[in-house]
Amino acid sequence: MKTGYQNLHTHTTYCDGIHTAEEMIKAAIRKGGGSIGFAEHSYVSFINKKYSMSPEDTSLYINEVSALKEKYKNSIDVFLGLEMDRLTESAPEGLDYIIGSAHHAAKDGIYVAVDGPVERLELANKKRFGGDYLAIAESYYELLADVAEKTGADIIGHFDLVTKHNGGGKMFDETHPRYLAAALGAMDRILEKCKLFEVNTGAMFRLGKTEPYPSMFMLRELLKRGGEVILSSDSHGADSLYYKFDEMRELLKFCGFKYLKRLTKDGFIDEKL
Repeated sequence: MKTGYQNLHTHTTYCDGIHTAEEMIKAAIRKGGGSIGFAEHSYVSFINKKYSMSPEDTSLYINEVSALKEKYKNSIDVFLGLEMDRLTESAPEGLDYIIGSAHHAAKDGIYVAVDGPVERLELANKKRFGGDYLAIAESYYELLADVAEKTGADIIGHFDLVTKHNGGGKMFDETHPRYLAAALGAMDRILEKCKLFEVNTGAMFRLGKTEPYPSMFMLRELLKRGGEVILSSDSHGADSLYYKFDEMRELLKFCGFKYLKRLTKDGFIDEKL
């Protein structure tokens, strides 16, 4: 096992990343990474191909990352993963891990991306949810609740993604009983199947969000319930590969966590904070 930073949530030009897989590996080595994992977006038929690999590209992606594992094995550990959307039917063979995630709320059979352009979310709120952003949050968590069961996830991705555009509580109150019931209810359901949640700094890098996913409050609730954590940056470019990982380690210690998880060639192990 190689020491150094690890990030298992990395995107490339196969979807909405700006660098190739090999470019990301080289950047990880330069930044002192001990390992890197790729987790491109799984295929969902109605999602734009920029955010959803086609079946054909999925095969190309698996073949390329598998070859890069061998090429760079003496310099860095490379892992092959998939960010598997809750709406994806099945996962391909040969993966090292799966990040299970949800990106949508739904109403009357119509899906709206909670992390998409804020204008579209605002329009969907008015048109389909009666101006009730808490109803969007409830729908998101209803879909997320069975993500571990649907995807076979090893890691849960960006748990409270629905808060992406909610800076300053401008859409809904994250302390409202309806929000807490939906979020914590989903957390409890997920934990029946998967204990490991990523601490994701992606929106901190891209949007200046002040907290990771999950928020500090949700992290404390996760710890109370026996959940575990692993660091990720949901990186779409080399600059964010290990973004604020040292700060996140301190945040996790402040929240009461004693260790985080690390993927090795022999599976996940505990890494002391």
